[in-house]
Amino acid sequence: MKILVTGCSGFVGRHVIAQLTSEGATVVGSSRTAMKLIGAEHVAANLIIPGAAAALIDQVQPTHLLHLAWNAVPGKFWDAPDNLDWCAASLALIRAFHDSGGRRAVLAGSCAEYDWTGDGRLDERTSPTDPATLYGVTKDALRRMVLRDADHHGHSVAWGRIFWLYGPGEAAGRLVSDVAVALRDGGKPEVSSGTQRRDFLHVADAAGAFISALRSDYQGIFNVCSGTGVPVGDVVRTLSEAMGRPESVRFGARPTNPHEPPLLYGTVDRLHSDLGFRPVFGLREGLADTARWWFRTAAQDEKPSGRA
Repeated sequence: MKILVTGCSGFVGRHVIAQLTSEGATVVGSSRTAMKLIGAEHVAANLIIPGAAAALIDQVQPTHLLHLAWNAVPGKFWDAPDNLDWCAASLALIRAFHDSGGRRAVLAGSCAEYDWTGDGRLDERTSPTDPATLYGVTKDALRRMVLRDADHHGHSVAWGRIFWLYGPGEAAGRLVSDVAVALRDGGKPEVSSGTQRRDFLHVADAAGAFISALRSDYQGIFNVCSGTGVPVGDVVRTLSEAMGRPESVRFGARPTNPHEPPLLYGTVDRLHSDLGFRPVFGLREGLADTARWWFRTAAQDEKPSGRA
């Protein structure tokens, strides 16, 4: 088994690489810029350049593909024009993979593919898709094409819909990372009242779910989530307690978006039963792990470089 992981420098990708290499798997990671990976080869490739996807597959010759690469810049990816480019590049990648004789592919989708105007329960089997953003539309379009092609030609493909992730290495501009940095650095983060409920999962568990899917023979869609909707305010409170500064958070300082759905969570029957995967982290343990990582990051930044 030779596994190609695209988007290996991303939030989920870094954890996937770490878990796979710790297990001794043969892994090739790919991202746009050159980088060193511990225990894995790296191939730089900008997949949205025409021909780059096919060239990557031709060079690596993977038996298994985990496709995570996409535009995920916080606050910008929802309606970024290059969502169209990523959809086209992903089609080229999966087609080249199948043409080369690849055996198993797993691709990252999003809960943004679902219709969010219902009762908040998002089920792979019964919930309709009606994306409200270009990001969701292109992910859903890619999923439809890839899975239909897989059914027609007998390819082994699974599609994981990611919900709300948090954990070590999260980029700035997202709820947990911004609150953690502010608390670590002595600030007083301003948040909404946080009554809206969302389905949060530790990023290491998301990585584990994708790896389980890659090693299974399950075909189709699965949710990458905890299966529980928790108030966003509870997430912030738990994190602030783990960082020892619960009194510093200013709840209600920001208005709640009136257009936000009050509840969104995913079902996990397929994740648990069909893929045999269960998360390692509960929310409290996961946020404590996240807090420790942010404190370690600050300590490392403060170490002298040893250079004149």
